[in-house]
Amino acid sequence: MPHHSPLLRRLSNLAVAGAAMLAVLAPAGAASASSGAPVAKKAETTAAQQDTTAAAAVKLRKLYDWRLHVKPNNAKYIGRPWKPSEAIQELKKCFNCTFPVKNAPKAYPKEGQLIKLKACAAGPFGCRNAPVKFYSKGVANGWYFVAQKGHFDGAGSKVYFQFYNEKNTGYLMLHVWAYVAKPGVPDSVNKSFARGKWQDFSHKMGVKLHCKHSSQC
Repeated sequence: MPHHSPLLRRLSNLAVAGAAMLAVLAPAGAASASSGAPVAKKAETTAAQQDTTAAAAVKLRKLYDWRLHVKPNNAKYIGRPWKPSEAIQELKKCFNCTFPVKNAPKAYPKEGQLIKLKACAAGPFGCRNAPVKFYSKGVANGWYFVAQKGHFDGAGSKVYFQFYNEKNTGYLMLHVWAYVAKPGVPDSVNKSFARGKWQDFSHKMGVKLHCKHSSQC
């Protein structure tokens, strides 16, 4: 059996040690690479979750809670028995055809979409920046806005919109309710502006649905 020199034996030992180290490191590296996807996925947070967390950190108080009949003519109709889904269908055809706040998009908003609304009214209210993000998950036949930085109600404020049928009559209703953080206008002025806008919204929707069901338009 041949005798190896000390140098050859040393090189042989280094090669064996290197192979053993690679065998140990290779699975660890593979595991690290495969675990990257779950880590990245865990790190991803939706805009809705971010806004909900931000809103939770803000102390909100309810400003108003109104239920409005969706009808085309106050003098002629007490209410109309249309379906809530019909109102949403009209909004999906054209959002700003009935939604009465400036800068509302024509296309139905996407989940988490930023909308730079501008609330304008005569008198002391004037025009106010009202940037919001749009969300509809969890609200049947409706949606809600989360106020962003620069909104006159304060970042984190929320306003909800929901169409539903009144229990006893079956009439179509628009339920609107809002929570504010730190509004920059007096409550009385704020509520007066909002009520006028949402009454206008319910009326415009009433006209749209009336024309859909009638040949008189």
